[in-house]
Amino acid sequence: MKGDQIISENDASTLNRVVEELDYSMTELRRIARNMMPEALVKFGLKDALEDYCGHIREVSGMEVHFQAYGMQARLPQQVELIFFRLVQELLNNILRHAAATEAMVQLLRDGNRLNLTVEDNGRGFDPALLEKAPGIGWLNIRSRVKYLNGQLELHSLPGKGTSVNIECTLP
Repeated sequence: MKGDQIISENDASTLNRVVEELDYSMTELRRIARNMMPEALVKFGLKDALEDYCGHIREVSGMEVHFQAYGMQARLPQQVELIFFRLVQELLNNILRHAAATEAMVQLLRDGNRLNLTVEDNGRGFDPALLEKAPGIGWLNIRSRVKYLNGQLELHSLPGKGTSVNIECTLP
């Protein structure tokens, strides 16, 4: 301690940097935790979380995103909800990045122990054979998630005609 000074200017500067780093780390940790299991999904379930997410995409992108859900009164197993939420995220992200679409539709249908997800867009479409050569991991993630659920995946797309993805699985 020098005079009235409890901490030196150099030490105060170091302390401020440490506090800023801690604040940044906490912000990042919260962001990662939200991405692992979105709060809306935990609190309200898949239907409400997807409705919220589609609204968010609409707000930030300007693309019109229509969401429909049928037979979704009861909650699904948490792992199934998370996988379907991630599937919709990836599919909408692909639409935003590649399709140049003005509209997308997300439809979720539960019929007994069957769960069906359809995501369609009015974008530019593409030749599905090109997915085998695609450099990204988005489509690989989609296929692996569907495989994990022992589900079926159908993709329909033609250049200039938009894209439709249908995913169906039997619930555990």
